[in-house]
Amino acid sequence: MATEGSSSGLHGTRSSGSLQQLIKDDTVRQLRQQQGLMAMLGSEVGTLKLDWVDGVQRLLADNAMLEQVETEAREIWERGIRHIIWAGMGGSIMAVRVLTDLGFCGRDQAGPYSSSRDKGQVTIYPLDSTDPAALNEIVRKIAEAKHLALPAREESSNPAFLRAPGAQSIGPLLDDVMMVGVSMGMTSEEPITHLTWFTELLKQAGLRPAEHLLVMTLPGSYLDHFAREQQAPSLPLQLDGGTGTGGRMSAPTTRVFLLPAALYLTRLSGDTIKRVPTGNHGQLRAMLRQAWDEYDLDHATERPADHPFVQLAAALSDVSIDGACRLLLRLPEGWQPLVPWIEQLMEESLGKGGKGVVVFDDQFLNSQAPGYRSSGTLYVRVVTDLPQSEEEHSFTLSQPYLAGKEPLDRLAAVATSFLGWQLSMALYGYLQRITFAGQPAVENYKARARVLRAQDDPLQVTKNWAATTSDTEPTSGVSYILLAPQGVEIQGSPASIFARTLLRTFTASTRDLSPGYLDLTINGELPSNVKATTRVAPAMDDVAARAEHSRGDGLSSPFRLDAHLHTIGNELLGIPVKLRRAPAAYHSTEQSEMDGPPLLVSLRVLARDHEESNLGSYTDIFLCAQAVSTWQAMIEQGRTCFLLFIDGSIDDAVEPFHRFFSEVAVHLRGQ
Repeated sequence: MATEGSSSGLHGTRSSGSLQQLIKDDTVRQLRQQQGLMAMLGSEVGTLKLDWVDGVQRLLADNAMLEQVETEAREIWERGIRHIIWAGMGGSIMAVRVLTDLGFCGRDQAGPYSSSRDKGQVTIYPLDSTDPAALNEIVRKIAEAKHLALPAREESSNPAFLRAPGAQSIGPLLDDVMMVGVSMGMTSEEPITHLTWFTELLKQAGLRPAEHLLVMTLPGSYLDHFAREQQAPSLPLQLDGGTGTGGRMSAPTTRVFLLPAALYLTRLSGDTIKRVPTGNHGQLRAMLRQAWDEYDLDHATERPADHPFVQLAAALSDVSIDGACRLLLRLPEGWQPLVPWIEQLMEESLGKGGKGVVVFDDQFLNSQAPGYRSSGTLYVRVVTDLPQSEEEHSFTLSQPYLAGKEPLDRLAAVATSFLGWQLSMALYGYLQRITFAGQPAVENYKARARVLRAQDDPLQVTKNWAATTSDTEPTSGVSYILLAPQGVEIQGSPASIFARTLLRTFTASTRDLSPGYLDLTINGELPSNVKATTRVAPAMDDVAARAEHSRGDGLSSPFRLDAHLHTIGNELLGIPVKLRRAPAAYHSTEQSEMDGPPLLVSLRVLARDHEESNLGSYTDIFLCAQAVSTWQAMIEQGRTCFLLFIDGSIDDAVEPFHRFFSEVAVHLRGQ
């Protein structure tokens, strides 16, 4: 059953003006009945996209659909598939990443509750990058699992390696590997490039592509046309064949969530899932029934004032300024992988017309810094016990089901969280009159990227950019070039120009109440000697790393890029920061960066040189085209967006990164 949340400070739980508006308008019932203003906001180009609202209820009412997914999972295992490369972007893969990071997707995963009982699982490798290095990493992991040594590149296309077992291998490289290509949007092309690469490898190995490929997409999409041309097996995303579920709402009611969950549950022993007979159908149904009961949408409909996710939407709306809000989120230990899913849901759905909710990991902001603003900000603490007393600008969300330890309980808790946050998103959209279906802003950069991909050098268009400055790191000799937005004064080093822009943007008196932030986006994969997850670590966990940099020995291995970002944003400016990995971020948060809350500075980084693909043919052209096209689109939207070129490979970037960000910090301290 849903458990009451609490909030205080700016608003009481029941005295909230936004909450009273939701009650007065009977908004949750509008959503469930797909009527009124909710129907308008949940439609894209006049077509309702609200199948997700009662999707679990429809699945539970059908005796066959969930059993079919379990049958599909068993058939994949019985065909000998032990490794799945899951290729998709945004909502087509984000839930899979959550499951992977929580330890549900195979023997090489290290989730907080993974154990020896999880052996014998199908291992899933999420692939949401157009950097050849990402493909190389997956190939390396699969080879390691088989105890195979990767050959030199000139020998990698040898069918004997691709298919024949090595002396100490446990099987051929590709015989038990499948690629699942997924697109929940009409125009996503990245999975097509991945499927093309993998299909060529299968052909080199003498394997039938139809036995190692699976496509899930919308009818008429780019990926659908590709699948038909290749005669690749295809399954509908919604189990009923419908198309009314947007990518951000793909979990828990579509195969994006249900197939990985079934692959996991159907491989667990009867000792592990005591409530479900082993070997029989029923695991998915038991999990979804538990999630639906914990979510308790009937409670939200009849008594919205008592439902925690209704309260959360009202709290966010109450603190927002002109429809814009910053959400700093702290989850219980082990549940941090949920944050990027929540971030995508909120920012891609609501980041429109200058409005929206921008999501951050919990960060300590220096209240004495010149850019600090408490307005437009809500600190959300998710707890598994009873809510405690609240501080100003804070909200406690009680989710006791996150304390579960058994596999089915934990999967149900994931599904319940997805459902709850989706409800909060839609209710915030209602309160702020935001059309939460669709993401129109991102089509701009997608169209630009298609043009640039057709050119021999996608970077050529940047060479005549007027607002350009450069510098060279003296120790390594590596140069870096900064392309600034038009109108920025180009005097001094790249770091000084960037620092001046930060100060001007976040300390302007006319923006005293506006909630702003700093974004650093890395295009491509980071080298192993740079420590920086795309989830910026909470400030309290980063004290030692920042102290290391302050002593001047910040180049000790590994280099802490996230610590630099915390210093510049949290400490010296008093604003939250994002560290994004692209191109994945362009499908999860770019809608908000382009058209959401306007007060941000974005620094996009791209190395000129990239790894070659160890197997087959896969170039960096798409990666470079995306980096340039997103920067162009941001500039066109009037956003303060910089593009920083590293004149070399990303492996050469450690010392230039250190020099650039250290100099930015020096300028900010001097002001």
